[in-house]
Amino acid sequence: MKTISLQRLLVALLVSTAVSAGELHAALLPPVASASVRPTADGKIAKVFVEKPDEDETGSLHIVYHDGLDVVQIVPPKAEPKAEGSQAGFSEFKVARDQESVGWGETYWECCQSYPIPLVLTLYRSGSIIRRIRQGQELWAWSFLDGGRKVATVWGLTHGPEVGDFQLYDVATGRMLAEVFGDEASQQLKSDAPNWAQDLQEELDKPARPLERVVFPPADAPDR
Repeated sequence: MKTISLQRLLVALLVSTAVSAGELHAALLPPVASASVRPTADGKIAKVFVEKPDEDETGSLHIVYHDGLDVVQIVPPKAEPKAEGSQAGFSEFKVARDQESVGWGETYWECCQSYPIPLVLTLYRSGSIIRRIRQGQELWAWSFLDGGRKVATVWGLTHGPEVGDFQLYDVATGRMLAEVFGDEASQQLKSDAPNWAQDLQEELDKPARPLERVVFPPADAPDR
């Protein structure tokens, strides 16, 4: 029987799975599968946390249910450290008021950046990734609305004018419901902007905070 050395097997595996940075970048949008285990029909989320939250390249993200089920989202392996277009980790993870929906930013290594930036908003519910949104610029901030049925996002340049692109999406269909832009002169929203956009502007105006280690479902106060 012919024997293949471990070294030759590893080389063959690396060759078969290697892709260019451009191919990695183009392949951002297909979702990364979560664990095959699904929560029960009435399962509610107890908390969400990420491993190694203080590092540029975070560890896995955990969605923990009240019955003890732990659904894990991993960071895809890289061809090489800090490879352009490769995912570095997770940021800005939040739980909706329905306690069934979770969202997070996916951070990526991009050209000419010494740190990863969030480029994709991923939305998860009941064991599956249901939506991934990418506008093309950095995800500055986002929030759930209407009990998890909508999300509000604001995107903008990593460096330069702070004029955001504020977008409101329906989670079920992925359809954009509304869009407003910041004023170039003031680099702020205009006074007649809708409430959901003004709430995001308030978040942007707050001092930057480190990534939270653990996030719990919010209180039962109504969303806007």
